[in-house]
Amino acid sequence: MSGGPAGAARGRPPRRAPRAAGTAAAAWLAALAAAGPALGQAPSPGAGELVVDAAPVFGTSGALPWGWNQIVVRVQNNGGAAARGEVEIASKRFSNQPDFVASAPYSVAAGASIHVRVPVQVSPFGDVQVRALDERGAPVSSHALASTSQRAVVLLDVSEPSRLRATLHEAPVAPLYLPTGRGAGPSPGPVLWVGQPRFDGATGDPLLPDRAALYSAVDAVLMRTDTLSRLGGAELEALAGYVLSGGTLALAVARPEDLRHPALAALVGGEVAKAGVAPPTLEEILPPSVSSGFGTPENALAPAPGARPEVAEALSGWSGGNLRGSAYGSSASYGLGEVHLLAFDPTRPQAASDPWVKIRMADLARRAHDRRSTVAFRPGEESLGLDLDRVRRELDPNESARWAIGLSAFLLCLYAVLAGPINFARAARQGRPLRALRRLPVLAAVMFAVIVGVGVLAKGVGGRARHLTLIEAGAGMSKGSARRFRAFYVSSAEDLTVRTTDASGVISTAVLAELSARRDRLVVDRDGARLTEVAALPWQTVIVREDGVAPLGDGIAIVAEPGGDTVVSNRSGRDLRGGILWLPAGEARYFARIRDGERVSSRAGAGGGVDLRARVEGQAWLSHVGFGRRVGGIDVHDLGGSLLVPLLEPDAPGLGGAWWAIEEAAGDAIDWFPSGVPVLLGQLDGGEGRTSDSGLRLESDRVLVRIVGYGGRS
Repeated sequence: MSGGPAGAARGRPPRRAPRAAGTAAAAWLAALAAAGPALGQAPSPGAGELVVDAAPVFGTSGALPWGWNQIVVRVQNNGGAAARGEVEIASKRFSNQPDFVASAPYSVAAGASIHVRVPVQVSPFGDVQVRALDERGAPVSSHALASTSQRAVVLLDVSEPSRLRATLHEAPVAPLYLPTGRGAGPSPGPVLWVGQPRFDGATGDPLLPDRAALYSAVDAVLMRTDTLSRLGGAELEALAGYVLSGGTLALAVARPEDLRHPALAALVGGEVAKAGVAPPTLEEILPPSVSSGFGTPENALAPAPGARPEVAEALSGWSGGNLRGSAYGSSASYGLGEVHLLAFDPTRPQAASDPWVKIRMADLARRAHDRRSTVAFRPGEESLGLDLDRVRRELDPNESARWAIGLSAFLLCLYAVLAGPINFARAARQGRPLRALRRLPVLAAVMFAVIVGVGVLAKGVGGRARHLTLIEAGAGMSKGSARRFRAFYVSSAEDLTVRTTDASGVISTAVLAELSARRDRLVVDRDGARLTEVAALPWQTVIVREDGVAPLGDGIAIVAEPGGDTVVSNRSGRDLRGGILWLPAGEARYFARIRDGERVSSRAGAGGGVDLRARVEGQAWLSHVGFGRRVGGIDVHDLGGSLLVPLLEPDAPGLGGAWWAIEEAAGDAIDWFPSGVPVLLGQLDGGEGRTSDSGLRLESDRVLVRIVGYGGRS
């Protein structure tokens, strides 16, 4: 059962009050106390009557990874009256002044307890302070947590107790994706961490994040199907959003009836049935080597050609939907992520201790981490040293008003000539030299008015907003993960309040106005989250970053036909402009426009597709992105945004520059074109259909899409 003002509280029924000896005076006092709430005079519980605990939502340790996380605050009310107040979480970096504060209200009945889950953005090398305040703002409790860089591949085991944590924690996994460049963040160590969520003591249900971005520190999630069938509301949406945006979900089938559950059918693309064990499941996987010095003989994984007899007898495969045989059982793609129906149940002691099972779970987590390379913006992830300068240039109205500086300089030079030599020479010819002095104020006033007019023309008289959004989705999906950059430009100093576009999003400041300090304050309530006190200075641009989801109508399908063609069907509800279809063979087709409802083919000349090798700009771009770069143990392919500018400018002005800005913001360790699958790039006309943002006119709303893989219907 869930409740609470923040939509994230679970409560226990209040304990029965002890029976008191009845006297007339005591009865009268009890009646007066009972009437207190109706009169608004009920006393608040004292600090000693409220017991508050705080911990990360993933309870592996007390440390918080960088980026977006969630804190679970348990409030136990031992008093005789309801308690209300606010939970406040401050993230600090290098000083005592917090640069990010998140808060959510709580309300707990007498004798009850609730869990309040609050999202927080953790700064690198910072500290996190958690405070519970009563309704008067007085502190009730305070807890301190530390931040830490993510130095391991993380598998979240949503089971109580976790059998794998006892047998697989800190085992070597040797991930291949080891980014070290700009914006890459810390590379993981070659070991596996098995984490656990918190569990509600009253219901036994796991306390999972209510926003997809709060899974940012997790590479793979292990869950039983009976637990999945009990999830609902924000928790189920967040888990699905996590997989949709590139996450990995491993499911152990607990009951036959779970195979018909709608949530499972939606994740794998249809109803599931039991089948024989797929041949790839029985193939041997070699354990990671620890010869590099990492890991110890105690936690090293031993080779296991086959499963133990008691585990082998229970192995099973699964069929239906998009499932296909894999090394772990049966697997399906969901958006940019993967769902694995395991052939075994690692939540049971026999399987959890089997070396054959442990190797597969370690390899599953390793694969989940390596797939991070295929997502440009993983929701909630914090990267260091990202270059947002091009994003600022795309969204800052001052960048498009540089002409005003040149024109003003020319006018000032013209004024100097008119007011000086010409003015005085004319007065001298007239025989009245002092008349030049009388003309100077008039000329100065006229020139002042002209320059002010130029400034007004360039900057405008009112505030406005601009958006730049990238939607990443699997082919055929009706929605995708969205990274939004929302810029605000005002004419006078003010504090803005910026709400998330969707209730499941998270938001923070990305680019500050000059001479302003970051003081983000995120307020969470039933309607979602809003960023308050965003400092906007006159004629300067402040940009906020939002991670959430965005609809794509009925999706953009990419289907491989028997003849070898790849067909794109646009059912997004908007025209797609400047479309580039990258094919697995390393070729590319260009479509100036794919109208809503239109179906185009990769075959040259069919459906308007143009082979990019036939254009000079296309050849330059193909030669740049066609050769991969080594990042750790895998190859990645750059987007080549700077080379897209001359290619896209004739059909979509500004689109090439927008892709260049997005590439710079994503960092230089992204595989924009994963091997073996097609990728479609383009711009959706009409943006997201909004006309204003936070009370400001929306001047520009550019939405880019990146569709990956095969899927949908042609």
